[in-house]
Amino acid sequence: MVGGIGTLVDIGLYSVLRFLGMWHWLALSISFGTGVVLGFILTRVWVFQRRGSAWEGQLVRFLLVVGIMYFVNGFIMEGLYAVLPVFLGRNFFVRGGAALMSLPISFALHRRVSFA
Repeated sequence: MVGGIGTLVDIGLYSVLRFLGMWHWLALSISFGTGVVLGFILTRVWVFQRRGSAWEGQLVRFLLVVGIMYFVNGFIMEGLYAVLPVFLGRNFFVRGGAALMSLPISFALHRRVSFA
C-alpha cells in the first residue's frame, strides 16, 4: 500500500512534468524526491513500524538506498525510452514500468539496510 501510494505520486508528478516539457532527469529528480519524502515517512511508520527518536540513522541509510534506486530507475527508463515508440501515455508507462521492475530490489534494500 505504501509503495503504491508513493509510486503513484511519483509517476503522476513525473508524467505531468514531462508533459510540460521538462527534461527526463530533472523531472525524475523532482518526482522521485517527492516520493522519497512520502516514502520515508510512510515506510518507517506503517511498513516497518519504527517509531521513536532513532530516525536520523534510518534517514541516512534510506537516502543511500534511494540514491541507488534513483539511478537504477533512471537507467531502466532510458532503456525503455530507447526501445518504445512515441505514444500517448508513454511517459506514464515508462515511469511505471521502471518502478515495477525495480520494486523487488528497492524493498530488499530498504528492509536490509534502511530499516534493519
